[in-house]
Amino acid sequence: MGKHYTIEFKLQVIQPILKGKMSIREAARFYNISSDTLVGTWLKRFEKSGIK
Repeated sequence: MGKHYTIEFKLQVIQPILKGKMSIREAARFYNISSDTLVGTWLKRFEKSGIK
């Protein structure tokens, strides 16, 4: 089973992306997430649905 990330952690990761301070790839690397695609998915979900 893959690693589970909390909503709080996901928000922490996407905040610098939303503020234009990091790219998706930079945020994934900074927060030690193996897949920048996963971070991109979180970002798309947040932009579409907000916090859920």
